Amino acid sequence: MEKENKFTMNISQYTKKDGSIVYRANVYLGVDKVTGKDVKTSITGRTKKEVKQKTKEAEIAFLQNGSTRFQATNITTYKELASLWWESYKHTVKPNTQLNVRRLLDNHILPLFGAYKLDKLNTPIIQDIVNKLADKTNKGEDGAFLYYDSLHALNKRILQYGVVMQAIPFNPAREVILPRNTQKAKREKVKHFDNDELKSFLKYLDTLDLSRYRYYYEITLYKFLLATGCRINEALALSWSDIDLDGAIVHITKTLNRDLEINSPKSKASYRDIDIDQATVSMLKQYKLRQTKEAWKIGQRESVVFSDFIHEYTSIVKLKKRLLTHFKHADVPNIGFHGFRHTHASLLLNSGIPYKELQHRLGHSQISMTMDIYSHLSADKEKEAVSYFEKAMNSL
Repeated sequence: MEKENKFTMNISQYTKKDGSIVYRANVYLGVDKVTGKDVKTSITGRTKKEVKQKTKEAEIAFLQNGSTRFQATNITTYKELASLWWESYKHTVKPNTQLNVRRLLDNHILPLFGAYKLDKLNTPIIQDIVNKLADKTNKGEDGAFLYYDSLHALNKRILQYGVVMQAIPFNPAREVILPRNTQKAKREKVKHFDNDELKSFLKYLDTLDLSRYRYYYEITLYKFLLATGCRINEALALSWSDIDLDGAIVHITKTLNRDLEINSPKSKASYRDIDIDQATVSMLKQYKLRQTKEAWKIGQRESVVFSDFIHEYTSIVKLKKRLLTHFKHADVPNIGFHGFRHTHASLLLNSGIPYKELQHRLGHSQISMTMDIYSHLSADKEKEAVSYFEKAMNSL
């Protein structure tokens, strides 16, 4: 009888010399069918979630290798290792993440490291490659990849998989020092409308011909995103059964992936109920009636809120092009669909909403994420705090 779940995974926190915190766990994979010995491995990650994710990958890899490590030494090239890692990893993430990581592999990781023999790929070589990536990015050169930290993290994960599979004795990327990214802070500003830009955009929308259903559809979508702070793919996945118009609540229980398929939301925190104002309720009721009439014209009944009547779910690609056209005509910055979410957050913060409530409304897993992204948007409230202080001092 095979031993399963012999050990409960205990994740321990460690502080490195540079002060950064990592998490480690000793994981029991099972009994090696060739040697008959217990197989254990050490997993390290920046968060507990990452440790659990890597543990899943290690367990799948062990099973796919026939519950043995005996043949692991047959892996000799980085390209072979990356391929084996991918076969284990892709089963642990959602389609959108699969696509993003696959692109990083094909466009960056394999061109950089794919030709190396594993026994020749050492820390100095990897450090030199990372330094060149950082230098190119920080100088703003054409073709530079801004998120070279993501490339380093992915390379490190693949090589750690090689350690788990006993293809290499240690991870040569582990001690590589990641150079500071001077361009990231400049380019990662949260795009959103300020009050004047929002007024201009809404004023422009009021000029569109509502007799044209396409305009009616787009106006409703844009105002819905501004009113709820939903991610665009959460909005496009909505059915009318997800919206309680009487109770003024939107139930977020799913999202749309790039293949126009329904997925579970981004995280557990993304499952949420969003309260909506009466103006938005009224807008949705009118839109539902209009949608029903348009559907009848072509002999359809529609249950998807933002359906295009052609496909079951609407592709974001065409919607992005239309949005860009509207931004140009309105003479406002291109904030993208995600900018509506940021604008929603900015409006609420400057109206005094607590960060904890905003976290829930936006579906963030941790309040630190909400604060990191949006704290600088509440500048008006900071000025207001000064006036409160002045009033308090004057009343003494």
